[in-house]
Amino acid sequence: MNLNLYSIFKLFWAGFCVGLLLVSCTNLPREHPLNQLFSAPSQADKKWLSGTGTPKLASALDVATLQQRLAASQQVTLTSSKSLGSTIASLGNPAETGFWLKTPLVEKRQLGRIVSKETGKSVNVTLMPLETQGSGSQVSLSAMRLMGVSLIGLPEINVYPL
Repeated sequence: MNLNLYSIFKLFWAGFCVGLLLVSCTNLPREHPLNQLFSAPSQADKKWLSGTGTPKLASALDVATLQQRLAASQQVTLTSSKSLGSTIASLGNPAETGFWLKTPLVEKRQLGRIVSKETGKSVNVTLMPLETQGSGSQVSLSAMRLMGVSLIGLPEINVYPL
């Protein structure tokens, strides 16, 4: 008798689940209570999503002036031909303006030059120690655009002190 009651209970739950699946596949009126489970974002979600702004081009976010770009791209004699090393870089915080590289290759803030292995272009930057753990580096938006590398890529760059 217990086995029979257990089988009936399993059959009931299986039928209930199949019924729920079938109901969720139907096109119910918007006001139907079951349709509320699969509805659009709530008013609270809409408030959270609003105000995020429209997407902007990188050129609109890059506020470096022409004079700053020229100074950053100007060839400078390196005090030492010794490289600090090579690093894989990603785009740093676009809100931090200027030409900089945050890297674990330096221990203190100093001037330097970075060269993209991909494009061969170089940029004068301020080298800063990376505050987080990791082996990669972060590059400013302006520096990445001047090197001509993809903003969503992970370019390999050589780092030189000035």
